[in-house]
Amino acid sequence: MATMTLRDLPDDLHAWLKRQAEAHHRSVNKEVIVLLESVREAPLAVRRRATVEEIMAISRRGAALPVRDRRGDDEILGYDANGVPG
Repeated sequence: MATMTLRDLPDDLHAWLKRQAEAHHRSVNKEVIVLLESVREAPLAVRRRATVEEIMAISRRGAALPVRDRRGDDEILGYDANGVPG
């Protein structure tokens, strides 16, 4: 098996890793391996957050869609005059 050394590991990250390892009854080394394996196995969509640009592009595509129903939101949802769904 290969060996890897991490340099300039922030103190707070190291402390967190130690706490995680203790909570799972593992060494810090084993905890890092388990965390890396879980990241590798996670689907890409779960690991990555959408950028503001991607969200805005989705919003623009939605705004460009044709209006299929001209009723207002309250009418579609069925709210009465008191704002209660009916």
